[in-house]
Amino acid sequence: MKPQPNAICIGGPCHGLLLTITQEIGILDVEESRYRVTTRRLHHPSCREPFVVLAWAEETA
Repeated sequence: MKPQPNAICIGGPCHGLLLTITQEIGILDVEESRYRVTTRRLHHPSCREPFVVLAWAEETA
């Protein structure tokens, strides 16, 4: 069974992409773009639990 997504990319070229992540801190490479794991959570209609927000790293650099 495929793991359910638990994170969403906000901003950048992968905006809105749902992912499954296991790390709680740091930077992730998503389709050649860098996203920062944040403490923010966002509700999405596809899931009962809120998603971890992955912020586009380039927007704060």
